Amino acid sequence: MRRGTVFIGDDHVLGEILDEVADTLARRGHRVVRGPAQPPPARTVYPPDTWPRLFAAAEVLVVSTRTAVPAELLAASPRVRGVVFPSIGTESVDLAAATRLGVVVAHGATDENCRSMAEATVMLAAGLLLQLPLRQREFNENVARPAPSAITSRMMSGHTVGLLGFGRIAKEVVRRLDGWGVRRVLACTRHPADHGDWPQVTFTDLGTVLEQSDVLSVHLPLSQETAGLIGAAELSRMKPGSVLVNTARGGIVDETALARALSQGRLAGAAVDTFVQEPPPPDHPLRACPTALLTNHIIGHTRELFDSLAPVAVEHVQSVLDGRPPRYVRNPEVLSHPHRHRHTGREAGIP
Repeated sequence: MRRGTVFIGDDHVLGEILDEVADTLARRGHRVVRGPAQPPPARTVYPPDTWPRLFAAAEVLVVSTRTAVPAELLAASPRVRGVVFPSIGTESVDLAAATRLGVVVAHGATDENCRSMAEATVMLAAGLLLQLPLRQREFNENVARPAPSAITSRMMSGHTVGLLGFGRIAKEVVRRLDGWGVRRVLACTRHPADHGDWPQVTFTDLGTVLEQSDVLSVHLPLSQETAGLIGAAELSRMKPGSVLVNTARGGIVDETALARALSQGRLAGAAVDTFVQEPPPPDHPLRACPTALLTNHIIGHTRELFDSLAPVAVEHVQSVLDGRPPRYVRNPEVLSHPHRHRHTGREAGIP
């Protein structure tokens, strides 16, 4: 087991996880350098004048998605061999720059993480079709029970579920839908041939998923390609009365356009767990939508999920230091195209 120098940031959501990673690595003899975090909703951005102190000796960076890791920081940190995120998201690192520099990016795509988010996604989809926001409001306001002829709630059974993206969480969603009797599962992904044999899934284009889905569920990372992917034009193509679930990342769906579609009654409901600004401000337009289920990036965060994150992050750090591929890698092309480390002149050691 090779020991090294590891930079570990802080975070207002994952601070306990990062502390546990730091404590574990320190007990194992690694040198740990800690960095502060900005209070929410600000992102943590380390000024260049702090880089020599924080990153000059670091071989691995452990940060959250609320900490910026731009290309300039990576270029100024010649010993860095890997960036580790305890959670699934990696959007705060310049992934192209990391790949170009031969820096492996590992993340916390644990089984517990993926399964928890999949369970939450299916729960939210069913809750929207069953009009859970309406039923809660009726109960809280002591509204009289509607007549049977006025009920407009729907079953999941017999309806079409559309998935934007087909990563590990989306696959777990499909597995959990097997017993619901859904009519079809559609999926839009750039490389459907890479996902093996899924006979219960029809891979198609974005327009078909938008136009034919009763439930549209977002399972994409936030990137330059996906930012603003679902805007007013795309929402207008969705089936009247359909519902949308976003447990992926804020910024993929235009939140103002979504609020407008809900207010106009074109969409029957939306469940949103991730926002551009977290937590969303008090005057956020979705807060005024009675058919919206809103949660603060927490709906799939289970005890099992959090218990899995620190051990895997520690494992990833040790794998990078030992020259072994981490278990969950965001830029796997680095593994097959090793670069030379600028500080040693030797191969990256990630075969």
